[in-house]
Amino acid sequence: MSNPILPNDGLEPIEPMVEYYAREMGQLAGRLMAALSLLTDLEDAYGWREQSQQARETVHYSRLLVASVLRIVAAAQADQDDETDLGKAIDAYLQQIASKGGGAA
Repeated sequence: MSNPILPNDGLEPIEPMVEYYAREMGQLAGRLMAALSLLTDLEDAYGWREQSQQARETVHYSRLLVASVLRIVAAAQADQDDETDLGKAIDAYLQQIASKGGGAA
């Protein structure tokens, strides 16, 4: 029988940052903010311009994707005015977008 995967498996070096953002913003938003921070730091790193075009584009689009999901999380949180069940708030917000014809949820 395999061991269950824990949410922070493999994150030992950055676990304090993840825990800080999770405390400040909630689990999902906090983890997204940690990812966004790392991607942004990478794009600002010395020698970034020497990386391949494909690597730069991958990180750039990953950062944009994480930022867009973080905006959805924040909007869902604000709409529901409730941080205790963010998952339900996000689902409700995505359903609201889908019902307005904003795209598939």
